[in-house]
Amino acid sequence: MTSAVLLLLIGPKPVGSKQQAAGVPASGPKVKMVRSVAGTKGDSRGGSFVMADPRTTFFVPDDRQIIVYFEWEAPRGTHHCEGTLHGPNGQLVVMQSFDYPATQARFGGFWKIPLLEETSAGMWSFESHVDGESAGALSFEVVAGKRPEDFVRKEPPLPTAAEIYARAVTASAFIEKLDDKGRSMETASGFFLENGLLLTAFRAIDGAHALRIRLSDGSQIQSDTVLAWNRRQDWALLNVAAGKSAKLHRADTKSVAVGDRCYWLDTKPDGARVISDGQIAGTENHEGWGDRLSISGTFDSTATGGPVLNDQGEVLGLLGGTIPEPRVYSAGDTFTATGSVVPIGLANADLTGTLAPLQTLWSTNQFTAPITAGRNISFGMITHGKPQKGKVPFPKEMKVDFSARDDFATVVAAFQAMEPLRDIVQLQIYDVDNHPVTRGDPIKINLRTGETQERSWSFPLNMRPGIYRADVLVGQEVGWRQYFRISE
Repeated sequence: MTSAVLLLLIGPKPVGSKQQAAGVPASGPKVKMVRSVAGTKGDSRGGSFVMADPRTTFFVPDDRQIIVYFEWEAPRGTHHCEGTLHGPNGQLVVMQSFDYPATQARFGGFWKIPLLEETSAGMWSFESHVDGESAGALSFEVVAGKRPEDFVRKEPPLPTAAEIYARAVTASAFIEKLDDKGRSMETASGFFLENGLLLTAFRAIDGAHALRIRLSDGSQIQSDTVLAWNRRQDWALLNVAAGKSAKLHRADTKSVAVGDRCYWLDTKPDGARVISDGQIAGTENHEGWGDRLSISGTFDSTATGGPVLNDQGEVLGLLGGTIPEPRVYSAGDTFTATGSVVPIGLANADLTGTLAPLQTLWSTNQFTAPITAGRNISFGMITHGKPQKGKVPFPKEMKVDFSARDDFATVVAAFQAMEPLRDIVQLQIYDVDNHPVTRGDPIKINLRTGETQERSWSFPLNMRPGIYRADVLVGQEVGWRQYFRISE
């Protein structure tokens, strides 16, 4: 944010005798005022301006200054910001101008106006201009007299970033997915809400046979049930004992706007939690998947399911919500998730329902089988077309976007034997909701330690437009996975 102070008091400027006129093409405004506020106390916090006592009436001599703050939306780039102040007796005060290099579409600036004993009582108006365009006005009243003791409602001070961090860490938990043999597969995050339920991303429980939950006090809970969930919206509620964990309160989601300040908990490779801050960078709606927020930062996959908070420490959403996209997945991959957030308003459910065993989600195709045999496949790809007998070699170029006009695609997988490998390998194609669509013929594979072998399966692309998943199975386990898209 940028500030400016009072420059000078001026009267009307003389008008020159030579006047000119001309026509120009009409164009719409490029700057839009988002909000404006006045008060006597405020400061910049991490790029946002927070007014401690917002009001529109000020008293002389008790109040010593007025701060006016404006927030605008405009194209990214450097903008020239100006302000003028109009008094009740025709006064015109030109405020100091400034240039602001906006890296986001939303930005703001504030001016400080000193109040003197001789300041005229009455209604004043402050007008802002950005790049020569009118960018919003704000009116306030100056009253000559003592300020009533109960005039300004006492608001609790906003928590500091350190306070937000401390409470968020205490409310958070790590969630480990366990396989059918009790082995740890992946770790994500979750946090306790004011109702005592543990909220996390659906992907934090996806493919688990049980969950090991590590609370902030070091205690552990094991669970194999879930209270409520939505796979496409990417959230799940667990009913586990919160212990000594703090509880976070939901924010009013109607008040969330692009450009608002936000905080989230990221994780370091050693598992330590760190606070990150940024802005709400955008909103999206994906048909069939629900709304999403975008934040101006990224986070580690272990942070998925953790809270996103406003400057009051209230929950705006949870980290997660990315839509399946055509990219390569391999077992053991670590990756940085995109800055996608599930709005807290989506995580609503009938909390009087009964707990559902995780096995129910397996039997209803809600869960996606994890990659557990990745060490047996060194490389995999999808390519267009299929091999023709007598025509070798088959050209192979990785492709994940196909048209409904394409005829066939082929999955190629290179198997490697870390130890003797004798099994049945097969291709399985699923739609985005985990329903089987087609499969390739099973192939017997027999490799000695250190040997490699390539196998391929071709399948027709006569499917409805959408996103699909290709899994290569080694026995009953997934060894390789890739999403692909078929468009109109």
